[in-house]
Amino acid sequence: MARAAKQVVSKKGTVAAPPKKKLSPKAAPAKTKVRAEKSISDMSGEELVVANFATLSTLVEALGETIEMLVQKAESMAYHIIATEEILAEMVAANGLNLAQVNARIRKKVAAGTANLVDPSRAIDVAATIASPQPRR
Repeated sequence: MARAAKQVVSKKGTVAAPPKKKLSPKAAPAKTKVRAEKSISDMSGEELVVANFATLSTLVEALGETIEMLVQKAESMAYHIIATEEILAEMVAANGLNLAQVNARIRKKVAAGTANLVDPSRAIDVAATIASPQPRR
């Protein structure tokens, strides 16, 4: 604490007591601007650590927001996939399906999109699961 008080210098060059009140939200950006103007070579080790922690804190907060948005998008995709699978299962149950033709089309599409480097088995399994009769509630 005493070290922080030494760093607060008034215009007359005397050491001032640290502020007793918290800064208002409007005053905070001005403090940030002062730090941004100060050169890294002019900062003390303690100031560099504080500045780095502030930067890391901001980055972690931004990453958290990005992860939250990606989770929401993944949930939305999952709901769409579930709904699409159920609609297709109902259509297959009502109209029938030639699974051999579906499997051939899956193999052709996967081969064309991957230059025959990917095994289409997973896609074929998904198609078989959707096409298989499932107990309905």
